[in-house]
Amino acid sequence: MNTTKVTFTAKPGTFREALRAYRRYKKEKEERLERKLQQLEEEIQKAKADPFFKMDMV
Repeated sequence: MNTTKVTFTAKPGTFREALRAYRRYKKEKEERLERKLQQLEEEIQKAKADPFFKMDMV
């Protein structure tokens, strides 16, 4: 009967650490996008309030 020896190339727990790092990266990316969208919304509101950029709907 043949036996198979299994050797791990990475330390235990690295997969979980990678998942945690990915989730952290994903959360930070969503926060950056949210800040950018909020900033764009503020710029739009400022432009709408500025009489120089006044637009009349026909």
